[in-house]
Amino acid sequence: MKTIVDALKTVLTIRSYQLIVAISFVFFLGLYLTTLPASYTGGYSSFEALEYLNGTLVSFSILMAALVALLIPLIVYLIRQGQKASKSSATGGVLIGVLAPILCCSPLLPMMMGFIATLIPTMFGSFGVQVQGFIATHQVELFTAATLLLFFALYQNAKKVVNGVCCNV
Repeated sequence: MKTIVDALKTVLTIRSYQLIVAISFVFFLGLYLTTLPASYTGGYSSFEALEYLNGTLVSFSILMAALVALLIPLIVYLIRQGQKASKSSATGGVLIGVLAPILCCSPLLPMMMGFIATLIPTMFGSFGVQVQGFIATHQVELFTAATLLLFFALYQNAKKVVNGVCCNV
């Protein structure tokens, strides 16, 4: 945890990175607040989804938006310093957090599986419905996994910021 705090102290002393945090947080909070309740709205993400928010979804929305908002300036800082940023964990966390509720109850997943089944008969059967059921049943666990991936990405990038630019001679 000290690594993350030290990295954020280093990066957030620069005004442009503070602005990135603020804009990213507002954007991703709006995204998560309208996307996470998609399992209650038939897979649609819109402002109408806000009425389906509960304490759990609001908490995950705030937590994931905060993690992404802190992660983006670290990645930008590392790239500007000429270092490689760890983006795969961050991407996984954002994708799981956004796609899980959308795939849960929308017709998108069964349509994709149906299309693939027309190309390769008997491959999937009712697999799309089973996947939707799994996502709907384990939604909180998927959000927890997304949050952990984002936290892991934050830690990886913070470690690189704290270690600084290293030259291997």
